[in-house]
Amino acid sequence: MPEQAETRRNRRDDAARPTSGNDWLSALRRMRPPLLRGASDQALAALLDEAKIVHLRRAREVLRQGEAADCMYLILKGRIEVTFIDVNGNRVMAHLAVPGEVMGEAEQFSGKTCAATCTALPDTTLMAFDASLLVRHLSAELLLRNLASIFHERLTRDNRQHSVAMFYTAEDRVRIHLLSMSTSEVPDVRISQTELAGFAGCSRQTVNKVLSQLRAEGIVDIGRGAIRILDRAGLEQASITGERIVLDDIPETCAAHGKPDETVTAAQRLRG
Repeated sequence: MPEQAETRRNRRDDAARPTSGNDWLSALRRMRPPLLRGASDQALAALLDEAKIVHLRRAREVLRQGEAADCMYLILKGRIEVTFIDVNGNRVMAHLAVPGEVMGEAEQFSGKTCAATCTALPDTTLMAFDASLLVRHLSAELLLRNLASIFHERLTRDNRQHSVAMFYTAEDRVRIHLLSMSTSEVPDVRISQTELAGFAGCSRQTVNKVLSQLRAEGIVDIGRGAIRILDRAGLEQASITGERIVLDDIPETCAAHGKPDETVTAAQRLRG
């Protein structure tokens, strides 16, 4: 009986919301996902016609570490939590993927098992398809360039995370992850304090203390399962030096003002 109930729930979750193909096509055009960048409208329409649109109302594991990937998933809406379990059973929060990102493409093309577990969070919509579909509708040159671009971005992100883990205080790691998960246009970060602690590599108590201080300073507002950035400039101030935290090696704003020495990047160490 429990298995039958779970099957019924999964069937309901697998039903995409009543949205037309043209709406999804418009969404892809606006989103410009790196995997499909440069694809013609005709190619995008053909991909949508053959792919499966899946809406998940509840959290669901879509890829599991150590198992084969039956397909890859492009996020149309919502988020996917990427976690890794080491040989000692320690669970590491590796990434929180957002709309436009794709999961499982490396495993699909390489034939290897999943390097991490990907869990779609509640109210997430995915476009599911396999490698053969991409090969049919994208040129080899375009596909190779887009995959290389994705891998380059991941290398850059991993290098930044290593630098952050090694050289930044716990408070600044919390600040940096909040900055990286938000923008001026989208100031809300839908994440729990436990998840944020996993990304920042500190305890939940430390995250709670940092967020309480930031809220008291009017920099963030804390709601149920979400953190809203009220003062991005205030969040960018490093806790020790007071210098501005930036996520890029050479921020455009600094280059424009000719004052690179007034910022601190993810490749530099914060000194007390």
